[in-house]
This record gives sequence, structure tokens and C-alpha cells, in this order.
Amino acid sequence: MLCPNCGYDNIAGIDLCEICGSDLAGLDLPESHFGFRGRLLTGHISDISISPPVTAAPDASVTEAIESMRSNKHGSVIVLQDGKLLGIFTERDVLTRVIVPGLDPGSTKVSEVMTPNPITLDTSDPPAYAIHLSVAQGLRHLTIMEGTELKGLISVRDLLRHIHEDVLGV
Repeated sequence: MLCPNCGYDNIAGIDLCEICGSDLAGLDLPESHFGFRGRLLTGHISDISISPPVTAAPDASVTEAIESMRSNKHGSVIVLQDGKLLGIFTERDVLTRVIVPGLDPGSTKVSEVMTPNPITLDTSDPPAYAIHLSVAQGLRHLTIMEGTELKGLISVRDLLRHIHEDVLGV
């Protein structure tokens, strides 16, 4: 068991660190499935409010996709063709892939500037995994599936709301 203070690898079950004397009692007990960490590790994405997907066809213009995001108060649209997930188009894509290169939003197809094959989560995945993906991959919108069926999206804001209300009980 590693001492949290000096990092020495002690024999499992020992109560005091052999090097620095730090108290190690109880550090090797299994972690509870209750409380903040327990809810994040053992809960499910389905416990979080999943927004219904706002969708667009691949041949829709960027202007149409932006209008759909605006009218539905979403920061992204899921691009579907025949019910199959092709990609995601976000507010960030508008800025970095349309505005900065100077493309015409009215004549540019959303499929030309979307993120293809987005990373998806399953409703059975723990919220901690969604948080990890958001941080590690720099994602603000996560596509949620249940098996092969598109369930919707969660955003970083949804994750924070879940932690604030459901996990912390505030």
C-alpha cells in the first residue's frame, strides 16, 4: 500500500508507514458506493437529464443547422442519415470550421464541417466516464446511445447540474 505522504510502498494491511510513520489505517478498505465519489462511479448516465437530440440531415446547410440550434436552444446538432449517426456539429465548429476559414454558411453543407463518428456514451456508463471524456477529449457535448439507439445529448452543464443537485444534494 502506497503511503499518501511519502509514497513508500508498504506491506498491505499495515497501520503505519514504515518510513514516515503516517497513519495508513483504513486506507486499504474498499471504497464505499455511497456519497459523492460513489454516485459518480456507480451511477449511470441515464440518471442525468438527457436532452432529446436536435438533428440535421447531412445535406442541410450550416445556416439551417445554426437555426435549428438557436430555435431549440442547443449548442449542437446530431447529423443523421437514415437514422444512422454520422456526426455532430457544434457551436465551436461554426467558429473554427466555418467562420474562420470564411465559408459561406448558406452554401456549405453541415456534413462538410461536422465532426464525423463522434465519441458516444451508453446510458449505462457512469457519470465519471462522461466527466473524464469531457476533460480528456475537450468535449462539451456528449452523444448518448442506448445500444444502437440515439437517446440524446448531455453537455458539461448537464454534468455540473447533476453533481450540484443529485450528487451533492444542493
